[in-house]
Amino acid sequence: MFSPLNPLRFQASLILRYLIIGVHRTANISLHCHCLKNVSLLVFPPTVQKGSQASLLCQYDLEEAPLYSVKWYRGNFEFYRFSPGEKPDTKIFPYPGIHVDLSVSNESVVVLRKVGFNLSGNFSCEVTVEAPSFSTATVYQQMLVVALPESPPVIHTEHDRYEPGDTLRANCTSPPSKPAASLSFFLNNIPVGVPEVRQYRAMPDTQQMSFLSLSTTLYPMHYQNGQLVLKCTAHVATLYRQTTEVHLSARAREPIPERVTSQNASWRLAASVHLLLLILGGHIAR
Repeated sequence: MFSPLNPLRFQASLILRYLIIGVHRTANISLHCHCLKNVSLLVFPPTVQKGSQASLLCQYDLEEAPLYSVKWYRGNFEFYRFSPGEKPDTKIFPYPGIHVDLSVSNESVVVLRKVGFNLSGNFSCEVTVEAPSFSTATVYQQMLVVALPESPPVIHTEHDRYEPGDTLRANCTSPPSKPAASLSFFLNNIPVGVPEVRQYRAMPDTQQMSFLSLSTTLYPMHYQNGQLVLKCTAHVATLYRQTTEVHLSARAREPIPERVTSQNASWRLAASVHLLLLILGGHIAR
């Protein structure tokens, strides 16, 4: 015959059950307490000149958990892996334009040599800890590859001398670069013109020349001690900034004849007349 469970025994069994579950959960938490923290990726420099090298620094805190692997990706393609449990512990997977310097690359740093334009874009590192958790974290960062102009910008003006009221017409050209250089005009250090830069493809690797024109009316306020200093500044990202300047002056004025009504001229005229009368008087007296 079925007999109901004693209420006290029933409560005790429930408490025991929750205690067992709690111990089990605590054990699971303790197994997973060693997890990844503070995972980050640094690209240095973030803007890289074509042909130079770049360093990718993957930082992480394993919280005493053993490292299983660190994988490096360009976009969705893996190109480098560090696995301390394997021999050798480094692997390279071919990717166009990526040249890993193994002599200075490890579980935290990958150094790329001879960086090309095709590497502009997204990079990531994926960090995984050992069993039993196999916790994984992935972080991303961008790289920009640029080519800098090989020489400063060049300024051409219509004339060498200008008067107030004249129209100053000039243009500024920057050699090929990628991205194209941004150009700005300054007249005696004051910005002038509208920065509407035109770009022309000049190289097979997509480098572009930059061209900026200027047309502005000159006023007396533009002059400093009768001089005009026209500058053109070119810059590319944060890596390049060059300025070229030309010195322009006011046109020489035609000499103004001295007027006979001036005080000096009147005195000179009177002296000349008096001298002439003396000479004539002498001749008459003879």
